[in-house]
Amino acid sequence: MSEAKFILSKKVLKEQVKKLKDLVLKISYSYKTNREVGKVLQEISDCDFSIHAKEEVDDIKDKNRIWFFLQAENFDELRELYNKGIRNFVVDNEKDLEVLLKLKEKINISLRMKFQEHRIGTGKYFVYGMSAAKINEIISRIKDLDYVEKIGVHIHRKSQNTSEWDIVGDLKDSLTQESLQKIDFINLGGGLPSIYRSSNVDVFKYIFEKLKETREWLDSFGIESYIEPGRFLAAPCIKLVAQIIQKYDQNLIINTTIYNCALDSVLTNTKMLVEGELGEHNEGEFYLIKGNSPTRDDIFRYRVKLSKDLDVGDKIVFLNAGAYNYTTDFFGYKKLKTGIVEDF
Repeated sequence: MSEAKFILSKKVLKEQVKKLKDLVLKISYSYKTNREVGKVLQEISDCDFSIHAKEEVDDIKDKNRIWFFLQAENFDELRELYNKGIRNFVVDNEKDLEVLLKLKEKINISLRMKFQEHRIGTGKYFVYGMSAAKINEIISRIKDLDYVEKIGVHIHRKSQNTSEWDIVGDLKDSLTQESLQKIDFINLGGGLPSIYRSSNVDVFKYIFEKLKETREWLDSFGIESYIEPGRFLAAPCIKLVAQIIQKYDQNLIINTTIYNCALDSVLTNTKMLVEGELGEHNEGEFYLIKGNSPTRDDIFRYRVKLSKDLDVGDKIVFLNAGAYNYTTDFFGYKKLKTGIVEDF
């Protein structure tokens, strides 16, 4: 019985990158989504990398390609990052900005902005960014500082965003004409969706039209447009290959667990498609696919129609498996290996 593993296709990853390049967008890959994808991207693309933790900085060979997201670093820690070669920083609060400006070194600053406050919910998630009014004030205040080379705005977008893409309207409501004349770039954030069991593939045409509209509008001000894909690049280029180790009562038990390869399924309820999955009206059998841990919520799919002939030893291949496929040390689990191939 072979071990479960991930398979990463360079060809599919290149195709996903090209879709964004064709929109004439600069790419800053959200490295936390999947580090293996980030390592391959350094070889096959000229994209930048959005880095959220000091522990990931050394993974990126060319530090000029890093956009580092500050989160309560002190001055000495910022000096260390600067000395490593990082010149691009993203800030979402005035405290971090105050410490960053004390460096008085040539840097580029991206100011993380909330869209209009009536669109921001609180709930269980922390809301990153500063108000539009505060962003406009900061731009006016620091644009002409000798050590600020480029200044821009970063927009935070929720994961698997399929509806809120009226970016031009939001920017018009948020940034003053004076700010639009002063800034050098806007990062449109992440949120680009991938395809899962419950997602709608038809939404991509709408999203790409809105991105093109936004890029063209920003071009009229001489503003560069960045996009910050994570899931959109990482998910489609990776498959999870597992094996059935037990079958009973329409339950398939496989040789891995949610807890060492697919926590995203639990946290965001994004159920992965299964290769060979059948439609409701096709002949087959409905199965529940469960991981091999003794926990009741270790379920990859509650109800998926597959061939009646499936048995112990057969493969189960999950599609779009590359986003947030990190592991835990629950039960002493180890991270699954990722094999890199030219194509699946």
